[in-house]
Amino acid sequence: MPDDDRNAYERRKWRQVAGHFAMGAVFGALFAIVLLLGNYFGLAKVIDTSEAPMLIRAVLVVGIAGSFAFLAAITGFLFLVHED
Repeated sequence: MPDDDRNAYERRKWRQVAGHFAMGAVFGALFAIVLLLGNYFGLAKVIDTSEAPMLIRAVLVVGIAGSFAFLAAITGFLFLVHED
C-alpha cells in the first residue's frame, strides 16, 4: 500500500511539472507573438526582408516558447522539491 501512495504522489508531482511546462510554452508563444506584432527593435522588419520570413517567424516562436517552457518546468520542479 505505501508503494501505491508513493506512486500516486510522484504522478501528481510530475503532472504539476508538466503543467508548468505547458504554462511556460503558452506564455513564451504569446511573448514571441507580441514581440513580432509590435515590431519591437525592428525585428519584424528584419524578418520580412529575409528569404523565408514565415519559417523564421515559426522558428522564433517555437524557440522562445520552448525556452520559456523548459525554464518554467525547471522552476516549478524546484518549487515542488522545496515545498515538501
